[in-house]
Amino acid sequence: MARHPDLERILQAWYDRETCEPSEKKKLRHEFDRLLDQTRAATHLTRDELILVLRDRYWAFRKAKEKELAARVSRLK
Repeated sequence: MARHPDLERILQAWYDRETCEPSEKKKLRHEFDRLLDQTRAATHLTRDELILVLRDRYWAFRKAKEKELAARVSRLK
């Protein structure tokens, strides 16, 4: 599914933040927050509203990433 590049960056940053090593959490949280703030400025939504709007897209993105990872691991076996 084709998505807008800005949306893709937000979803990837969200995924990275959720799945990263603990040592990377702070850096990736900062990047996610920066992308959200840029989008918030353009849309005039609050952070909570923006996250609510993106939540279903994020879960679909995450499911696709996990499926892709599982397929990659399966090919390595």
